[in-house]
Amino acid sequence: MAASARSLPNLVRSGTYETSWIRPDVLAGLTVAAMLVPQAMAYAELGGLPPSAGFRAALIALPLYALIGTSRHLGIGPEPGTAVLAALAVGPLAAGDPDRYLVLMAALAGLVGAMALLAGLLRLGFIADLLSKPVLVGYITGVGLTLLSSQLGAFTSVSITEGDFFPRFAQFFRGVSQLDPATTAIGVTTLLTIVGLRRVAPTIPGALLGLVGSMVAVAVLDLDIRVVGEVQASLPSPAVPVVSFDDLRQLLGPAAGLVLIGYTDNILTARSIASKQRYKVDANRELLALGAVNAGAALGGGFPMSSSASRSIVPASLGAKSQLSSLVSFTAVVVFLLFGRDLLAEIPRSALAAVVVAAALAVIDIEGFRRLSEVSLVEAGLAAVTCLAIITTDLLFGVLVAVGLSGIVTLQRVARPHDAILGDGVGLDGWIDMHDTRAKPEPGLLVYRFDGPLFFGNAEHYRQRLASALEANPGVEHHVVLDFEGVGSIDATAADHLIELHRELSQDGVSLAVARANADVIEIMNRSGLADRLGHEHIHLTINGAVADFRQRGTSSDESQ
Repeated sequence: MAASARSLPNLVRSGTYETSWIRPDVLAGLTVAAMLVPQAMAYAELGGLPPSAGFRAALIALPLYALIGTSRHLGIGPEPGTAVLAALAVGPLAAGDPDRYLVLMAALAGLVGAMALLAGLLRLGFIADLLSKPVLVGYITGVGLTLLSSQLGAFTSVSITEGDFFPRFAQFFRGVSQLDPATTAIGVTTLLTIVGLRRVAPTIPGALLGLVGSMVAVAVLDLDIRVVGEVQASLPSPAVPVVSFDDLRQLLGPAAGLVLIGYTDNILTARSIASKQRYKVDANRELLALGAVNAGAALGGGFPMSSSASRSIVPASLGAKSQLSSLVSFTAVVVFLLFGRDLLAEIPRSALAAVVVAAALAVIDIEGFRRLSEVSLVEAGLAAVTCLAIITTDLLFGVLVAVGLSGIVTLQRVARPHDAILGDGVGLDGWIDMHDTRAKPEPGLLVYRFDGPLFFGNAEHYRQRLASALEANPGVEHHVVLDFEGVGSIDATAADHLIELHRELSQDGVSLAVARANADVIEIMNRSGLADRLGHEHIHLTINGAVADFRQRGTSSDESQ
């Protein structure tokens, strides 16, 4: 039996909802709710907010994403990295006023939502593809280390007032005599429970069991340690955050960083799971979903959100088939808030800190660094620089460093791509790199390949590389063939450089031809006058055609003599 997908908008992508999916969806939803309750509290505290704000944010995110998002498993809601970045942005503006802090947090979420919605409407989903793997590894590791350092005080009861990674640890070691054994023991035991269950039974809500165990231990042993205290019902109610224009202006930069971070995190997590589950996610629709979730958070008194990898992987591992699991989680959290708030008040703060520490340990990507170092030490170095920027400055500057490094890496690869001198492949129907032993040079001819677009950033480099190739090639060249198969495009600057190259070669008695140019490149050659200067007879579809023309010209020249 199947229900029409129209009755469950955007919950499924296959056109129907099978009744056999209900059991895994419900099981996954209840499991995620068990994870979400402690995480919502912990991540709200991490952002400098009361636990109630975490629940408000979660209750807004779950149904909105279920209706708009395209991933069947993405666990949208409170997330530690965005919470920390938001706190760093809002803290200085709030100046210690808790009411103003809450309003600014909601306003920041509204800006994030507006930017993401606009980006989705402009179809800017490709932005996530611009961040390189090394930058992402360095960024997520830096965030993990920052999270880890932020919990030193709550985890051990040592007074920590510093706001950066290294100063926090320095202050911790100076004040280690303040360490409370009971507080630390509860934190360590909770952490071991979470990490242990994550390894041996990842589908069991380790955070929930760890917190329950910590509450039982405190009660049985009558320990005198700090607990969360009273938690409000915290069901969201609509309200527009009212802030000044100057506040909005100062929040624009952090909001842009949060959009980039949140969207990149969402799309990478969603794509990773979708590829294994054999379905597709829509990058632009995910931007719209992120925008709607954060806009909703702004109206409901929440804070900026993205997604949690752990809350995304669990429903996939439990066989969830749709975002119906998110609606089950939503219902379960509401029921818990209405009837189980007294239990939340007794949670030890060190145990709650352990939830954050466990999240931090999960995202510190040591394996990613190892893999990068095996492939390229330069890329591993880029990851390390990004990580260092995150932990030694604020997260926003670290994000800007990450984006800048991605841009530099991309530009370097485009501006300085691979190039080669080609030779006739013996026994092969084509021309191959002269480094191959089967390649044979053609006397009097140079075939040069450049594997990248020609533009203002590499046009001069192209001419220099070609000049070096002419010097390195044995014999005297009478003809040069430019293999344009790897040149996907050229700009006006490159066209002018090619015209100048043609002039210089002509003065030296060397003719110039182009082979395998695509239609767009030929169009620019025509518009710039380059095609007329070369002569259309010197623009060939294949290298073999260009070489045949060279040989024919050579034969005609010999006969005339």
